[in-house]
Amino acid sequence: MDGENTRRMDRLEAVLRAAHAGRDIPVPDRAMVASVLAEIKAAPPAEPANGVLWRMAAGAGFLAAAMVLFALVFGSGFEEEIGRALFYDPNGQVLVSMLGV
Repeated sequence: MDGENTRRMDRLEAVLRAAHAGRDIPVPDRAMVASVLAEIKAAPPAEPANGVLWRMAAGAGFLAAAMVLFALVFGSGFEEEIGRALFYDPNGQVLVSMLGV
């Protein structure tokens, strides 16, 4: 893209921003609009950047659903079992912290 097309895109963007803000705009030049549209069509399409975030959110939702299902299957006392697994020593001594603090 050369400098002239960049200036045309900037002018068209300024016109579109003014129209969006509700201000009076001058009539855009047809050649300017056509060249900007041709430049946009010639540019390669951008990859979606949020695909990873959707997969992470789906994984977190699946994990939450699995935890709820686990709690429903094994009944009450789920919190006690998790607490016992994390903070209770098999020798019968209660651990103060997993980090040793």
